[in-house]
Amino acid sequence: MKMAVIGCGWAGRSHAVRGKELGLEVAGLCDIVEASAQKLSDEVGSGFVTTDPERIMGDDSIDLVVIATQHDTHHPLAMRGAQTGKHLLVEKPICLTYAQATEVAEAVEKAGVKLVVNCKFRIAPTVQKVRELLPHPRMSHGQLAMDELRASGSTWVWDKEKGGGLVIGTAVHTIDLISFLMDSVPDRVYAEGKVFGESKGTEGFPDGLVGTVLWKSGGLSTVISCDQGQNPYVSKWFCEVWDGERSAVLSAHISRVDFGGCDIETLETDAVSEEDQMKASMLANLVEAIEANGDTLCDARDAARTVALCNALDRAARTGKTQTVES
Repeated sequence: MKMAVIGCGWAGRSHAVRGKELGLEVAGLCDIVEASAQKLSDEVGSGFVTTDPERIMGDDSIDLVVIATQHDTHHPLAMRGAQTGKHLLVEKPICLTYAQATEVAEAVEKAGVKLVVNCKFRIAPTVQKVRELLPHPRMSHGQLAMDELRASGSTWVWDKEKGGGLVIGTAVHTIDLISFLMDSVPDRVYAEGKVFGESKGTEGFPDGLVGTVLWKSGGLSTVISCDQGQNPYVSKWFCEVWDGERSAVLSAHISRVDFGGCDIETLETDAVSEEDQMKASMLANLVEAIEANGDTLCDARDAARTVALCNALDRAARTGKTQTVES
């Protein structure tokens, strides 16, 4: 199977390396900075290097395309990929708005291709174990807490047109994780948000947000998104889940889970076999779905629901009013 990568930064590089590990042929690499694509090609090898995404989309020999570019480009590139019959891995978020994400979902379904969004926590062995042992949670808490310097390092994330702010740009991982674990459709949300750092620009995206989610199942969740300092005890990513009798706490960048009321007390990713660790990537999940004609773990509809939830939390934080989540 031949793959190509559009966007040769940190994320694109990680997918290219994993693709080689999975036995895929890296047929092409694309980046607006040709030197970035060439540097990655020198590392992993590739059939060609280009600055034009159409060189990849128009190549009928390429089966799978990774889109690892700035957020505002995900929609047009995914639409074009579907139109040209490419299977797709799209970096999070799938799009900046629910309307765009729905368009991509419809295009993918019409084309009959597979798509997975790199909401990577879904496939983590620790998260899969939580889904197994607590299939019907009542409550959950998810948070992103990172250092301001790291969050501000990519200023385009705060741009309204390019990045969409911290919630959809980074905390989307946390929000998707609680959505996956609650296994329900979000109904309404409320949030309060603040802009603590003036360096974030004038777009008004909160760099500190506390929100609540009511799920149609009747479950409740809380969300924290901030870049006000990382807690080394629980790490950048943290999640708790309760079902009335049992509990689970995910920490250490979701590589560790501690259970309460279960037969197992702790699971760490390092304790999982190398074979299972190799399978624990969204690219591996996409390849498996292509080969078996099955579903991916985070398809376009799943990703669209997560975007709708991010958009609703952002609106609530800006307006101070409860928001209904689009569906």
